[in-house]
Amino acid sequence: MKITTGEFKNRSLSGPKDPKQIRMTTGLIRKAVIDKYQFNLKRKFVLELYAGTGSVGIELLSNGVSRVVFTEIDTNNCEIIRKNLNKLGIINDKFSIINNSVGKALNLLHDKYCFDLIYLDPPYKENLVTATLLNISEKKIYSNKTIIIAEHHYKEKVEEEIGKFKKIDSRQYGMTVLDFFKC
Repeated sequence: MKITTGEFKNRSLSGPKDPKQIRMTTGLIRKAVIDKYQFNLKRKFVLELYAGTGSVGIELLSNGVSRVVFTEIDTNNCEIIRKNLNKLGIINDKFSIINNSVGKALNLLHDKYCFDLIYLDPPYKENLVTATLLNISEKKIYSNKTIIIAEHHYKEKVEEEIGKFKKIDSRQYGMTVLDFFKC
């Protein structure tokens, strides 16, 4: 897997030893996010939930965001994120890795940070987008300018309004859907 855009374009990222262990966000999907927001990424503060290998957050760092907080429950995946960041020479003050469940991570972040962009990519077919958006809605980690992007399988039905958020756009790429929300 390679970074598709920005400063680290064409640089390789490591993944798990068993590729079936995790579904990684494709370059097409990462590029779609960058293309939509490329002129509004500089100096943004990003939260990547269900980070996996961290490819989305790293792609965003490659395109000028100031800092990414990665949340991932699997310790091995957290090590892969750290390895990828180190391989690219991304310094420690540009990222944090929270090795915990999304629920516990959101509790830790509550009332401490305000993110400009929140990206969530829960395991497909577990129907976690709605529950995660409701959980985010209850936390003080966003403003009325925050964009939330939910990546999910096209069969997962995601309502137009969830908690305090309204869907502002939706795009399908094969079996993957990106839903964009604002407050």
